Amino acid sequence: MPDQKKASQLAQEGLAHWEKAELGLATQKTEEAIAVADQNHWATSDYHGQLAGIYAQAGRNDKARLHYEKALFLQLRAGEQEGGIAIIVGRYFLAMHLLKMGLENEALDALQPSLRAAPTHWLNGVANAHILYTLRRFTEAKAAAQLAIAHAPSPEKVEQLRDDLNAMLEDTSCAAGG
Repeated sequence: MPDQKKASQLAQEGLAHWEKAELGLATQKTEEAIAVADQNHWATSDYHGQLAGIYAQAGRNDKARLHYEKALFLQLRAGEQEGGIAIIVGRYFLAMHLLKMGLENEALDALQPSLRAAPTHWLNGVANAHILYTLRRFTEAKAAAQLAIAHAPSPEKVEQLRDDLNAMLEDTSCAAGG
């Protein structure tokens, strides 16, 4: 029987262990949280996202991918809409993880619904720029980086994005239209 209060407590314990880089305990507590959580409760997708992050940090990329996908699935099933911030964030983390795994085309596929629904959201632009740059689609990567910066939510975020996306903005391949 689901116990959401216990699930929340276990997830918080898992998060505390993760913050201390105690990945084994973080994994254990977060898995326990998912096991007792109501699969229809809004927070359950967060627990899967948390577990995905822990697995990713531990280098367990296939397991991380499964939980990023599960988190996104649960958000969509709960009625979150493409273009909404929860889905944009979920797709961002999934796409960036797939990119880290060397699955650039799958990363782009995972991001596409968010790009269609919220083409100017800065977070979509960041992920898109990284993916396109890795695919050596330099002109498109530069445009995506510029779009992300243009729609950043604050001057501080603009500076952070300029630092993060500098390779795409400064690469001579981009300037040459590569």
